[in-house]
Amino acid sequence: MKKLVFAMLACYSLTTLANNKAIYGVDSRIDINDSKNPMHQELASSVAALVPHYVTRQETQESVSFMNLTLGDSSNVCSGERFSHQQTVSTCTGFLVAPNKLVTAGHCIRTESDCEDAQWVFDYKLGTEKDNFIESIPNSSVYSCKRVVKSSLGVFIKKDWALIELDRNVVGRRPLKLNTNKPSKNDKVFTIGTPSGLPLKVATGSVRSLKISNYFRTTLDTFAGNSGSPVFNANNEVIGILVRGDNDYEEGLYCNRATVFSENGGRGEDVSYIKEAAAALGL
Repeated sequence: MKKLVFAMLACYSLTTLANNKAIYGVDSRIDINDSKNPMHQELASSVAALVPHYVTRQETQESVSFMNLTLGDSSNVCSGERFSHQQTVSTCTGFLVAPNKLVTAGHCIRTESDCEDAQWVFDYKLGTEKDNFIESIPNSSVYSCKRVVKSSLGVFIKKDWALIELDRNVVGRRPLKLNTNKPSKNDKVFTIGTPSGLPLKVATGSVRSLKISNYFRTTLDTFAGNSGSPVFNANNEVIGILVRGDNDYEEGLYCNRATVFSENGGRGEDVSYIKEAAAALGL
């Protein structure tokens, strides 16, 4: 059964998660509960993981649990790599922008079938630094995709975003504040998401360059699974959606290791401006 699930996740990663990411300089990723910044904890409560139905099960009437798939198992990541023993079941990230709506990357939810299979899970995070698995999540933190309100995905124009309506209002979490102004080169930024499907991590970086009108490029340490993650400015406002980047892992003889560049190396990680998604929301 596990081999079948691994194969299904690998297939999913070749389609939905085709836009990879990487590490620039020193790996800045940390588990969200290990962050010393209390604002990170608050912002993370409004960030959700996209988890396919086939890796979840109804644990009790009050909670769901996930299959014990590790990063090493699902992606053949070397045991010495960071987070290789942690659970990985998320395929994308999204974030709350209204009581019943969230934003993600356009390539994460392409069809109504994708919407029907999508479970958006809040509080997808580890309890302590010693944990590798999430035992269970309350049903109240799990939402279904009701419909795709609007989306845009273009290869040549580099648009990549989607506005999703959830099956009900999200209780006890605040929609994130959006800022539609363009950042400046070298501005400090950070993101919260599920790199390689891992439990929520925060990563920091800076704006490397401003590209065409639809996106900008950063040095954020992100991976497939971060697609759809909110990218914040220094004022904790969302200025973009993480969508593309360099190759995640370098394939070795026996296992794979994270791709690492110098701080100014590689191609950088692409972020769609939040402006169009905000307009679709009526802002």
